[in-house]
Amino acid sequence: MRLPAIGLSLVFCVASLAAAKSTQNMPAKPAPAPTVATVPLINQPLKLDDFAAMTPRPELRGKLAHITNFVQNSPADGKPATESTDVWMAYTRTTLYFVFLCHDGHPDQLRTHLARRENVQTDDNVEVLLDPFQDHRTGVLFQVNANGVQADASWSEANGPDYSYDTVWDSEGRVTKDGWMALIAIPFRSLRFRAGQQDWGVVLQRTLPRNSEADFWPRVAANVSGVLTQEATIRGIEGVTGSHNFQLNPYTLGQNERKLVDLDPTNPFFSSRHFEATAGGEVKLVIKDSVVVDGTVNPDFSDIESDQPQFTVDQRFPVFFPELRPFFLENASFFNTPITLVYTRTIAHPEFGVRMTGKVGRNNLGVFAIDDRLPGETVAPNDPLYGNRAFIAVGRVSRDIGTGSSLGAIYTDDEFGGGWNRIGGIDVTARFDDHWTAQGQIVESSTLGDLDQGQPGGTPPPYSAGPASDLQFHRNGHSFNLYDEYQDVSTGFQTALGFLQSSNIRSDHLHTTYQIYPKHSRIQSWGFEQNQNLAFDHQNDRVYHYTTVDPFVLLPRNFVVAPLIGQNSDTISPANYPALATFKNFTENFAGLVLRGAPWSQLNLNLVTLRSGNVNYNPLPGQSPFLLNQEIVNLLFTVQPFNQLTIDNTYLLDRDHAAADGAFVYETQTMRTKVNYQFSRSISARVIAEYDSTLVNPANTSLLRTKQVATQALLTWLPHPGTAVYLGYNNDLQNLDRGLCNRLPNGACDPNNTTFPRAGLFLNDGRQIFIKASYLFRF
Repeated sequence: MRLPAIGLSLVFCVASLAAAKSTQNMPAKPAPAPTVATVPLINQPLKLDDFAAMTPRPELRGKLAHITNFVQNSPADGKPATESTDVWMAYTRTTLYFVFLCHDGHPDQLRTHLARRENVQTDDNVEVLLDPFQDHRTGVLFQVNANGVQADASWSEANGPDYSYDTVWDSEGRVTKDGWMALIAIPFRSLRFRAGQQDWGVVLQRTLPRNSEADFWPRVAANVSGVLTQEATIRGIEGVTGSHNFQLNPYTLGQNERKLVDLDPTNPFFSSRHFEATAGGEVKLVIKDSVVVDGTVNPDFSDIESDQPQFTVDQRFPVFFPELRPFFLENASFFNTPITLVYTRTIAHPEFGVRMTGKVGRNNLGVFAIDDRLPGETVAPNDPLYGNRAFIAVGRVSRDIGTGSSLGAIYTDDEFGGGWNRIGGIDVTARFDDHWTAQGQIVESSTLGDLDQGQPGGTPPPYSAGPASDLQFHRNGHSFNLYDEYQDVSTGFQTALGFLQSSNIRSDHLHTTYQIYPKHSRIQSWGFEQNQNLAFDHQNDRVYHYTTVDPFVLLPRNFVVAPLIGQNSDTISPANYPALATFKNFTENFAGLVLRGAPWSQLNLNLVTLRSGNVNYNPLPGQSPFLLNQEIVNLLFTVQPFNQLTIDNTYLLDRDHAAADGAFVYETQTMRTKVNYQFSRSISARVIAEYDSTLVNPANTSLLRTKQVATQALLTWLPHPGTAVYLGYNNDLQNLDRGLCNRLPNGACDPNNTTFPRAGLFLNDGRQIFIKASYLFRF
């Protein structure tokens, strides 16, 4: 799919017009009447003790709203749930209550564990998805398993749940002889809603993993796009407010740390901090229940959680790592657009920041400003920009139109040392009917200089500018689903704050699935999946063409079996590899297997194994890339031998040989184990051990032989988000040469060779013992 720029602009305008008129252009058939429930006011809190016999106390029964008759979404869309569920609802002036009574004819097959917060996805669990603004676009998800372990997430129709969201609420869970019960109690001050609004959207869900079953109230049909678009309405919530919600969340950190500082590779040194203490924190102000202002001073980004391992060696394009830092996580969806222009992992070492997000009427607003000290720390000490900092500002606004459509605009600005990267543009989401949705975006960038080094003076700084555009179509249905994204990034377009595969590229990504649901069979569904990625540059030279086809079978216990076949084709440019006289194309056939599921409550696994082709993107200097035969194993499995113990394991293998003569080129391995023992819902102990290695043949690749051993230990007390005490130990060993740099004859570091040499022995390049305490004050 290749559209000229004028054609893309025309399609964008058509999509915008469709969004603006979506209320008039919906199908002529009448929409079904919304399901409505009225939530009564009670004068005392609810507890699970009020439902001791899996039914409310007689004096409570007439005072509560009652929901039942859940309907399957999967695996048998539209059929009654295999196990009955009753939900009782009420509210006090401060709190909204949901009590789930989950009847079960096979309570011995119940899956539940006492685990860390958020780790309930493979257990039997229940969910409350609230849409307080009733905009059918965004919401907040509250989830509980039978042990009362909590998970919460912000929800957007475009991206689903984002579990990085955290707020304060209460829960209980209890297993009974007839099933299990759960209580979800949500303080109104933990929610954002319009003052005086009485109607909220809600979706209730129960998950039974042994059946691969998801049951909903109201019915959430699999052949209709979206979840909140099918929500029910709850009424009767009056006289409540979260106004004047002021939160203060300070922290203190004490540490003993020794680490290698290599920001300037020509001057590496070890830094030691003995019993150093620091402090900082965040402040939050909620204005009129719907607009949130956050500020931070000296935010602490120490490694409480480490990145999940993934393949990073010999990659043609950048590797994406998700954000883990709290300040950037809340309401991050406000800044999401079809092109990823806000990737906060690029902001490495801030000192202060402020952010405002919220909803005013049908308008969604997101603004933040923050600094970053890292650019001024990576230049040499004699550089005029040493110690300077970058300043980043982002503004995003969108307006809801009709049912599921919107128009928006975004502006980003990243400035350092007299240089800048500024981007502005508009975007649209158009929901055409129950199945089809389109998204589009057009942006323009303006970039002066090298933002990594700034512009201290001398020669005139380079300037570049150019547009980028993105057009997506989504088709959701019970059997047939389609996703198609066309992206055009000009040669001059740059983004310092975003995440971009490459400039000077036109790409199309098409993904389709077709699924069949046989009746009266152990096979819950089977079908075919197709994935295709095709890209050309603006000189009409092909960049890549990737195609994958896989039939798949879904069995009970969420077990998926999918053989993979496909062909990849990479085209390498002489501009990137001068040893090439012309463009060179590499064709790589592959086959493999995917196994995913939870055959038992004690085991959850995900295995991908491939025998494929690859390209050596790191040849020796003066040589050109060549074709590789590649073997890949990506194995993730979780073992929960008993209720309180969770062991997460990762194994990654990438082994490559030259296709021409079978000579060994490189092999990377990662082995990671994370062991968590949960003493109670709030107290846990965790140990992580990870080994990474890259073995290389120096006659065939410029990659370096590396080995790394990282260990972490953490004792946590976390009664609720914002209030916590962490006692931790981090240690890192690498096979770095103790000389720490490549030396010239005079003993100085070679400024033209800033890659650290490697040794046979390990060097401890980082060790930290710390205690961190934080407390959330809510006024």
